[in-house]
Amino acid sequence: MEIFKILVALIIAAVFGVLLRQYRPDLSLLLITITAVIALVIILNALTKPLDILEQKLTAHGIELSYFKIALKALGIGYVTSFCADICRDAGQSTLASLSEIAGKCGIFILSLPLVFNIIDLALGFIK
Repeated sequence: MEIFKILVALIIAAVFGVLLRQYRPDLSLLLITITAVIALVIILNALTKPLDILEQKLTAHGIELSYFKIALKALGIGYVTSFCADICRDAGQSTLASLSEIAGKCGIFILSLPLVFNIIDLALGFIK
């Protein structure tokens, strides 16, 4: 039920952000950014326990965790990138938003290189 509290807080912050934007756009952006960061931290903290349980289950069944960790990191990069781009767009900085999205895509690509190398090695092993 904590998610509903977060959603209500985000809606309230959005309303105050819109009202504040008329008088102090700089404070409006600051309010929205701080609220979003706090919500993101709360959400990430709520995810740690279920992810630990999932990791324990995978380990108990002998499933390789390296691929799971890469996928989880890629998901995290995607969420943080989207978060950053949205804040940049709210600030009217569409170029910075686009650059943050490019940075996130590059980060995911670099993160996935070990998977690509493993696939290449596997394919070459089948060919030989």
